[in-house]
Amino acid sequence: MRKFERKQRLLLWLVLIGVCVSLIMPGCKKKMTEAEKSSGKYVIGVLLAYDSPTSTEVLKAIQVKLEEYQKMSGEKLELVVQKAHGQLALLPEQAKQLSRESQLLVAISTPALQSAMIATENIPIVFSSVANPYIVRAGRTAVDHNPRVTGVCSTAPIRQVLELIKQVRPTVKKVGTIWTPSEINSEYYYELLKEAALNLDLEISSQPISGAQDIVQAVQTLVRDGIEVLFPVSDNTINANFNLLGRLAEENSLPLFAAFALGAEFGACASMGFDFGDIGIKTAEIIIRIKKGESPSRIPFQYIDRVRFKVNEEAAKKQGIKFPETIIKKADRLVKFSDQVENISQATVRSEG
Repeated sequence: MRKFERKQRLLLWLVLIGVCVSLIMPGCKKKMTEAEKSSGKYVIGVLLAYDSPTSTEVLKAIQVKLEEYQKMSGEKLELVVQKAHGQLALLPEQAKQLSRESQLLVAISTPALQSAMIATENIPIVFSSVANPYIVRAGRTAVDHNPRVTGVCSTAPIRQVLELIKQVRPTVKKVGTIWTPSEINSEYYYELLKEAALNLDLEISSQPISGAQDIVQAVQTLVRDGIEVLFPVSDNTINANFNLLGRLAEENSLPLFAAFALGAEFGACASMGFDFGDIGIKTAEIIIRIKKGESPSRIPFQYIDRVRFKVNEEAAKKQGIKFPETIIKKADRLVKFSDQVENISQATVRSEG
């Protein structure tokens, strides 16, 4: 009987201890959260897969917009940047590290978004410069999406560039392209390119590449195949090495067109695409909305409406093509090789990669 009473008392004490712990722990958690808030700093992790001109432009615009917000609001924001420099195997661990020290994660490019979604479970994710977020299952529609994921899409104007090529060179039949099969966004663009070319009665001669080291040989193969125009797929690997394509186009008197706005600054005779500064600004606006307490689930995926058209007459001359005056007048900007793409200010950016 006494043994039974002792067991009952012991059980009662264990229950009481459990209740106390359950009451105390939430209080501790609350104090930690308040301590974090009292520091006044909102840490934003940025995952950058590639050092491409487009990704660089997006990051720069995000930084500038958030700096403006800090000055107006008096709030403290810090960007912690992890760069994979094209080594995609690094992205999952970088995403995990950023999620441990950040309150929000920004994923620039499709591979970064994929890694961020897999490597994290609770932290909000804002993607930027992603061709098609639906192919990585970030959502089914712009409003029906993963409740912790939102961002800005940047589908390149593939068909518009092909239509431009037809306007400038009405007799063109064979268009050469290179693409990167390891990038899911590149494959998506390649399929769009083939479909659009078929509708415009154009033949596509293509060469897949595994990295920058394959670009020279791929272009040489396309030249031997008799292409009349070079129009590479706009992906991270190719855009990061676009100036090389510009030199190859000159050497072979081959008109080079680009489906991203900065292409004309890097050697294309003409480029059409979204302003990646606009994409970065829109991304920063989403970050601010979430910072203020809005749920990512209530923010639809965003799109950029305006397509920028740029012409580089100097490059065109070296590539053996001359634009009609009617085309020149339609350009949003005439660029020169001397035009410089500004570097990112490091004022409020802490880089860890």
